[in-house]
Amino acid sequence: MARHRTRGSWGSHPAAVWAIQHIVSPLDRFVVRVSRGRLAPPSRLAVPTLLLTTVGRRSGRTRTVPLVYVRDSRRFIVANARPTGERTNPWVLNVRTAGEGTIRVQGELQPVIARELTGPEIDRWWPQLVRVWPAFGEHFATTQERYVFALEPTE
Repeated sequence: MARHRTRGSWGSHPAAVWAIQHIVSPLDRFVVRVSRGRLAPPSRLAVPTLLLTTVGRRSGRTRTVPLVYVRDSRRFIVANARPTGERTNPWVLNVRTAGEGTIRVQGELQPVIARELTGPEIDRWWPQLVRVWPAFGEHFATTQERYVFALEPTE
């Protein structure tokens, strides 16, 4: 029996994971950098996207990654679910170590404090995150690894 993908879950396919990592994310960063934040990341046309900049835990250099988000009044809730065969995404490790960063949302740059969510907090936000990006659910179903953070602006 053939397995049919649900609408929106294309992001869980290995080719899509590769394309997001090697094409979509670099394009998002490039467009925002070249436009000096005047243009939103192209991926925002498909899903709500922000750019998170943190300091690399080993390199000490700034690292920027586009992330899907949902809002909680002031906070931005972001997540990652590890795809099969991949290591934990570096942004997760970097934000855990730094505990802070900056986000660019709709052209605005905001410093944030990052807090990893646990237990009931994850249970509260996970369905909303999967609704926005169904691939999260598929990755989590196969690896049982997910990371959810609240990014709270400090200003």
